[in-house]
Amino acid sequence: MVDNPTRAYGALVVVVAAAVSGAVILSGFVAIDFVLDAVTVWGYMAAVGVMVVCAVVSWLTDLPGILSSEFGGSGR
Repeated sequence: MVDNPTRAYGALVVVVAAAVSGAVILSGFVAIDFVLDAVTVWGYMAAVGVMVVCAVVSWLTDLPGILSSEFGGSGR
């Protein structure tokens, strides 16, 4: 069980948002026609924006430290 659920699951939301936007960005490099038809240019630009915001949040809040302290194997 986590010690601080708001902090732990907030960190997970940031990681999931970064993963989803990363998948959209990666798909744009692999199959740009499909991505632009599916999510449009604005959706692609939004994915880039979400990735930048997730990177800034990760840097400001020590996201790897939060995840390892809340979900890491601490021997409990």
